[in-house]
Amino acid sequence: MAPTIRRNEMHESRPEQGGQERAISRETSASPSSASALGTIDRILRWLSSLQVGIALMLILIAAAVIGTLIPQHNMEEFDRFYARLTPAERALYGHLGLFDVYHSWWFTTAVLLFALNLVLCSIDRFPMTLQYLREPKVSATPLFAQAQPFYMTFSVARHSADVLDQLAHLFARWGWRPRRTPNAPFPTVFGERGVWSRWNFFLVHGSILVILGAAFVGARWGYEGTIVLSPGVRTQSLLLPGSRWRGIPERSVPLPFTIRCEALRVELKNPRGPLVPSNVVNWYTDIVIEDAGSERRATIAVNKPFDYRGYRFFQSGTGRAGDASRITLVIRSEAGPERVLSLAKNHLVVVPDLGELRFVSFTGDFRRPSPSGSDGYENPAAELEITLASGGRRTFWVFPEASEQSETTHAAASEEQLPGYRFVLKDFDKVSFEHILQVQYDPGVGAIYVGFVLLTLSLLIVFFSAHERVWAVLEPRGSHLTIHLAAHASRNEERLGERFQALARALSEEIAARPPTQ
Repeated sequence: MAPTIRRNEMHESRPEQGGQERAISRETSASPSSASALGTIDRILRWLSSLQVGIALMLILIAAAVIGTLIPQHNMEEFDRFYARLTPAERALYGHLGLFDVYHSWWFTTAVLLFALNLVLCSIDRFPMTLQYLREPKVSATPLFAQAQPFYMTFSVARHSADVLDQLAHLFARWGWRPRRTPNAPFPTVFGERGVWSRWNFFLVHGSILVILGAAFVGARWGYEGTIVLSPGVRTQSLLLPGSRWRGIPERSVPLPFTIRCEALRVELKNPRGPLVPSNVVNWYTDIVIEDAGSERRATIAVNKPFDYRGYRFFQSGTGRAGDASRITLVIRSEAGPERVLSLAKNHLVVVPDLGELRFVSFTGDFRRPSPSGSDGYENPAAELEITLASGGRRTFWVFPEASEQSETTHAAASEEQLPGYRFVLKDFDKVSFEHILQVQYDPGVGAIYVGFVLLTLSLLIVFFSAHERVWAVLEPRGSHLTIHLAAHASRNEERLGERFQALARALSEEIAARPPTQ
């Protein structure tokens, strides 16, 4: 036995299948008349399906994303300032090129459609060859074909081909390649393969990109973005879309397919005694209830914690003026009983034994008589309470801190409004703005985008961890000896196949050496 080992470095030009050999033959033997018969439409389709066009379109889409990031778009807050700094010539040029609305421009839409067409045409061109790997695997081969593969070895043994075929088939099966024997071929062959399904990963990659492109196109065309201003107790069924100075579109309201009810506004402060300013805020929270077809869904929206519902995404965008409170701590002093301390959330009922139901109605940071008015600070805070007595009577009154700076007249008026025999004192309160602003994005294609990225991730995992491996053992009689041409090919990860191929060759060499030659 005399093995010869060689690694073919020029395997890119080799024919992989009989079908490819026939295709190459047809191309080399094509006459000038058949080439001239190629129509204009066919040439255009070939050009559109080329790799060069696909790369060029990808670069255009990347450039569009960069432009859309660097140049403020017409529906952004900073657009008016940017637009005012431009000269009339720059405004005309940018507007003509669609740079103020890149993702709705004619050239961006054309690039997306052409890129999608490029992927579809590439898939159509690749489909027959991929299907051939499944339907017509190259189960028989010749020594010349084996020599053209990237991994190639030869063995010379004094054995009959029937014995060697059985031995090779068992060896292929042991290494995970499903063996097929063709003993009646001009050159008896054992063929083995694994991972043929990974050939379809090409279509999974293209399909996932098409899903992402299609969903993003739908979102850009039919999605929108607006704001909702909420305060406790407010219900709304619409959001406000921004206008466009460039297009001359005013602000407009868009209905929602459900109702949003604000339950509470909350803020987490670094220093609870400090001012309600961004530098002292850890996070803002908006508690809402979605009312949809008789059902309710509660959610809390905070900075960096959006909420998704039926294609709508809610973000904590901003706040209104300060001067409100989300919760108060109340001290109730009775002439006939002990002092009680209660914590009241806004618009929530609390049952007080022997007194009734107490509700925190409203708050102001600066109480002035005869009517309270809002303030951005907390100079003279006051909370409005509503009590429903056990007898059924209802009263509303204001409470103040113990060391309030109100005038004596205000103190007297507040005392007269409170219940006889009781004194209510505002001990503490949680500062919050009067309203929170939610940014709402509607994207009808967002679900498909998630699916597309999941498929794309799966396809990348397949690329890294799988490959279509094929192995051939071609037997060529030479006088009293038999030459075994052992060859292999992998669609990807050739380094891993090279290690397995070397191990297979060593195992084959050991098995052949262990058996005596046929007499």
